[in-house]
Amino acid sequence: MTEIPSPRRMGHGGGGPHGPDRARRHRHDQQVFHTLLARHDEIAREVIELPDGVLARTTSEVPEVVALLHDHVAQMQRRLTEGFGLRHWDPAFREIFAAHNAVRMQVTRLADGVEVRQTSDDANIVLLLRAHAAAVSGFVHDGSAGEETPLPEDYVRLLS
Repeated sequence: MTEIPSPRRMGHGGGGPHGPDRARRHRHDQQVFHTLLARHDEIAREVIELPDGVLARTTSEVPEVVALLHDHVAQMQRRLTEGFGLRHWDPAFREIFAAHNAVRMQVTRLADGVEVRQTSDDANIVLLLRAHAAAVSGFVHDGSAGEETPLPEDYVRLLS
C-alpha cells in the first residue's frame, strides 16, 4: 500500500488534539474512495434533483462494494458534519465544506447500497449540492476523480 501524506503534511489541518486520528481517518477514507473508483463498473447511481437539493441512490450487486459504499457515505457524512474537508484543490468541494452548516444530509443504508438526500434552505447552496452530485456521478461513470468540479454558472462563491 502506498503511504498517503497526512493532512498535516499536506497543509490541510490534522493538527491539534485529533491530529493523528484525522490523519488515520483521511488515509482510510482515501483508500475506500480509490477502491470504489477502481470498481466503478460494479456501481449504479441515480440522482434526482429536488427543489431544495438532491436525492442520490448508489447501489451495487456486489456485497463487498455495498460494504464500501456504506463505509464511504458514513465517513463523508461525518466529515461534512465536522467540516473536515477533502479535495482542497477542488473549488466545489472546498465550497461545500465551507458551507457545511447550511447542508442537511440524510443517509439511508439500503441492502444494496445507500440513498443520500442532501438539502439546503439556501438556493445558492442547492446549486452547489447539484454540482457535487453530478461530480460524484462522473466519478462512478468514469472511475476517475482527477478533474476539478466546475462551480455552477449562477453560484455565488463563499470562498475567494
